[in-house]
Amino acid sequence: MDNKIQFERLVIAAYRLPFKFTKLKNGYKVVQNSGGLVSAILSLSQNFKKRSSYIGNNKIVWAGIAENLPDNFTAKKFENEFFEIAPVNLPQKLNELFYGGFCNGLIWPLFHYFPSYSVFDNENFKAYEEANLKFCEEIIKIIKPGDFIWVHDYQLFLLPEMIRKKVPDATIGFFLHIPFPSFELFRLLPHHWRGKIINGMLGADLIGFHTQDYTQHFIKSVKRTTGFECLQNVIYTPKRLVKADTFPIGIDYEKFHSACLDKHVLAEKQRLKIHLSDQKLVFSVDRLDYSKGLLLKLKGYELFLERFPGWQSKVVFNMVVVPSRDNIKRYEKMKNEIESTIGRINGKYSSLAWRPIIYQYKSLSFNELVALYDLSDVGLITPLRDGMNLVAKEYVACQVENKGVLILSEMAGAAAELNEALIINPTDSTEMAEAIFNALEMKTAEKHSRLERMQNRIATYNVFTWAFDFFNQTFNTKEQQRLISVRVIDKNNSSQIASAYQNADHRILFLDYDGTLVPFSKYPELATIDRSTLEIIRKLAEDPKNQIVIISGRDKNFLERQFKEMNVTLVAEHGYFIKSAGSNWETTITIDSQWKEAVMKILIEYVNRCNGSFVEEKTGSIAWHYRNSDPDFALLRLHELRDDLAEIIRVSHNKDIEILEGNNVLEVKSGKYDKGQAALALMKNKHFDFIFAAGDDKTDEFLFKVLPASAYTIRIGLSSSFAKYKVPDIPFLLKLLKGMEP
Repeated sequence: MDNKIQFERLVIAAYRLPFKFTKLKNGYKVVQNSGGLVSAILSLSQNFKKRSSYIGNNKIVWAGIAENLPDNFTAKKFENEFFEIAPVNLPQKLNELFYGGFCNGLIWPLFHYFPSYSVFDNENFKAYEEANLKFCEEIIKIIKPGDFIWVHDYQLFLLPEMIRKKVPDATIGFFLHIPFPSFELFRLLPHHWRGKIINGMLGADLIGFHTQDYTQHFIKSVKRTTGFECLQNVIYTPKRLVKADTFPIGIDYEKFHSACLDKHVLAEKQRLKIHLSDQKLVFSVDRLDYSKGLLLKLKGYELFLERFPGWQSKVVFNMVVVPSRDNIKRYEKMKNEIESTIGRINGKYSSLAWRPIIYQYKSLSFNELVALYDLSDVGLITPLRDGMNLVAKEYVACQVENKGVLILSEMAGAAAELNEALIINPTDSTEMAEAIFNALEMKTAEKHSRLERMQNRIATYNVFTWAFDFFNQTFNTKEQQRLISVRVIDKNNSSQIASAYQNADHRILFLDYDGTLVPFSKYPELATIDRSTLEIIRKLAEDPKNQIVIISGRDKNFLERQFKEMNVTLVAEHGYFIKSAGSNWETTITIDSQWKEAVMKILIEYVNRCNGSFVEEKTGSIAWHYRNSDPDFALLRLHELRDDLAEIIRVSHNKDIEILEGNNVLEVKSGKYDKGQAALALMKNKHFDFIFAAGDDKTDEFLFKVLPASAYTIRIGLSSSFAKYKVPDIPFLLKLLKGMEP
């Protein structure tokens, strides 16, 4: 395990504290809350010292809501050398709207693919914002320089950005423990809400998910919601890069595995064996929730009894349902339906000596749970949708005495790791029934083989590996941010450039148009330059020491209209046309345009195949724009188009044709000219003691590459570039240009 990470304290922000207070006659009893996050972090806190000696004072500070907080509570009472808590107090009404309304009434069902259960209420969202703000206020009070702030789960989507605004240099990680849905579901949220959620999460340095699917769903939602550039799993926001990645949460494997031989667990197993006799045990434990597919699980088991009658009286299904939200009508109704179904199945199949289902509506102690895991012949874990489902991993870890078989829903995040389990679709009763039969009939050697692979995997990537992997990746992201920030222009760089500008006698400034001087528009003809920007260019152009070059992929007529009667040099179509102030347009080369007919034909075909795209024909090139198309579909078509164009070029034997990619545009042109060649031509046999160039996409990289090392080259945005410096956006560049004025 790589333990070279450095931070003073781990500050956890989660909805609940890791334990609740139960009132007794003579005071309060502290009881640990259930849930994978609580188990994971508490295990982590107890093992910090021996797992890593590089983490400051090895202390975890946990901020969250406390249930039944005593009136005389002080955090010091519950502080030890490893752990301290910071309660967040929310008024009851606010908490009802925030947690019961927005979190559990909208986010939970929507993100678990139950949109019909979702409640869209603006008051609930306002409460969600307010509650996140209260968390932020408490976090700001307790954090210190050098802390690692780790925000957890869907209740606190907005918190990372809120903290970032208060403490810009903070190290912040965010981890989502539930699924992140496909964009088709996420877009059901109003524009304002989904924008707030995405930007809130992007306040973190690293955003973690359980599976690659969830990570990709998130990145697609970022693209569609914000338009930020995303390269693989790196998101380039205007101010920082943020990384989204996959970290499947693990368990404390040794804790569960070794517990199977604990004397208390052995005693519990012995007691259970008396009741089981020689019957096989199928076991499941789930929280009461519609996402767990509890009724479908019963339906599958019932079909198993019907289709394989030879197993009747030889198998018992112990179904444990952990109480949750049963004061809510939907959950109360679900509980009643479960109990009614169990009663019907038992009534149909049971005898004086046998009940096919033993139902328990309760929480199990750790010893009871481990004993049932180890004794069961089949673990039936079949949620309709689950972020991870640590029960599946706990079950595998506890297969010591009686090697059982795991039946796992393909909808659980754990299915990506535990693929040696019998993977089923939880809605398919026939598949579930057959899986139960196959699990019970499976040969011992096959059971051992499957279990060994799964146990090795979860023993290696356990809760500690998960946490330290997340920490390391966060610090790697911080290092990437640092390397970029060295190149992002700040006040010192701005002053240096302004000083160099003022001290120079012969200056040339190359300025791209779209994405550099003006924002992109839906259609190219709508991206006209505004008066304030035009005034900045005009003042620069009036200085006799300056040569201002507008260097663009736009056609010559458009550029001439935008900069009419201005003392600027215009370079159109990436260098095909050049026009000095007061002169006529000149072509830089002569090309054979016979290729255009075949290319135009294929581009029109792709316009028909990709809704929202369109073709722009220029003198020396043809461009296929896909800014207005669905990004993922356009990307698919783009790959196909590249291949088709490459074939046309190959067949034509025309080596001068080039495929050029820009910002949401693919252009086909002669390869004999580009912005770099045009710039060199304009500087030929001339001396400039100040060279400046600004651009925003791949076409400008030709320019950045050919300019001398002394030039001030600037890329708009934070993505990789040959430019010496970067600025976050167009307003920043315009401010820099304005600052050059005397």
